[in-house]
Amino acid sequence: MIKERIEQVLNSRFSRDTLWLIAAQAVLMAAGFGVNLVVGKSQGADALGIFNQALAFYTILSTFFALGLNNTITKKIAEGQRSSAETQGILASNLIITALFSGTLSALVCLLAIQQPALFSSPELARVVYIPMLALPFFNINKNFGAYFTGLRLQKRFAQQRILRWSILITFVLVTVLLKQSIEIVLWCFFVSEFALFLLNVLQLGRRIKINVNKAIIADNLRFGMKTYVAELISVLNASLDVILIGYFLTNAETGIYSFIVFFAKTLYIFPGIMMQNFSPIISKSWANDKKEELLVKMHSIKKTNRRVVSAQLVVLLLAYPLITLFVKKEFSGTFGLFAITAFGAFIFSLIAWSGSMLIMTNKLNKNIQRVGLIITFSALSTILLTSFYGLQGACIGYSLNAIISYVATSRHIQSALGIRV
Repeated sequence: MIKERIEQVLNSRFSRDTLWLIAAQAVLMAAGFGVNLVVGKSQGADALGIFNQALAFYTILSTFFALGLNNTITKKIAEGQRSSAETQGILASNLIITALFSGTLSALVCLLAIQQPALFSSPELARVVYIPMLALPFFNINKNFGAYFTGLRLQKRFAQQRILRWSILITFVLVTVLLKQSIEIVLWCFFVSEFALFLLNVLQLGRRIKINVNKAIIADNLRFGMKTYVAELISVLNASLDVILIGYFLTNAETGIYSFIVFFAKTLYIFPGIMMQNFSPIISKSWANDKKEELLVKMHSIKKTNRRVVSAQLVVLLLAYPLITLFVKKEFSGTFGLFAITAFGAFIFSLIAWSGSMLIMTNKLNKNIQRVGLIITFSALSTILLTSFYGLQGACIGYSLNAIISYVATSRHIQSALGIRV
């Protein structure tokens, strides 16, 4: 029976892709855990706070500079209605736009950090934030390559790239920490990993990248990309803005403790993220071909599997967190209550997080903007108010409350736009 089940899984392309994505997320989780644990143990909450604030800027600005072009690649290629030459033209055109736009704006942010350090929450952050900015153009270019693989449903290739990125990143962090380097040197991990991945992509796909500027393709890509741009930007802001905002109300050390807690709570989104990554091209194709019933069957299966996995993961996290904090500095001890509050909200949203791309993949872009706009507005206001009045505890309560609101907003907007209950 077990052998037959394993053979059934391996014979299913969706299942094989899911296994590869799980492997990639396992590496991501292990690397993220390693970074937080290693930096927190060796350099303390203060350095961890600076690291995670720089990471938050990196995450938000990478989306801001991407113009939504990665979504254009995934959707247009996943529809399966274009020739090989057309798909290559979409990829090449987007790479040109991304390189120019991301490179220019990244340089401007570096200049701003040098000229106007008072705009950042601390002088220490302003002094190092330029480092991830140097990696950002390469990250966005690699993001387009990843979208290309996703659109073609080459999830194995996508997963392998993610594994490589995080393997290089955690290796660099471990080596620099062992050599007792400053947090400024540790932050170069982003540039090293993205540049290495960029070289690999160019070697693998160089023949498909023909520098042929097609104004019609670029204009069409930008039109669709900009429709998804606002929603994706707000979504990423919702995921990372809290670390930046609380940095203006809490010390670097308290921000480090908060980011440490939230990192473990966010691991509940890993499996739903895998489901969304694998499910997105299927949504696009099923909806374009008017196969709603087939889509509903697959959704039911994903929802059931996701609920089981994240429930089991929540139990493991609640048992493991007290043990994990034994291996870092004493600043992190006594934070289990705050973690439990944060994890509760994360668990609620993780039950539905796999459906996050449905409105984009079905071209309900205005509805998606409404959804994420509501979420980020509530999130920003609650984070600012609760943190300013209740400090670190308020920040954790705010995170949990924001996750619950995300659950409600996502389910309501999908049902309203598509007539589908998730």
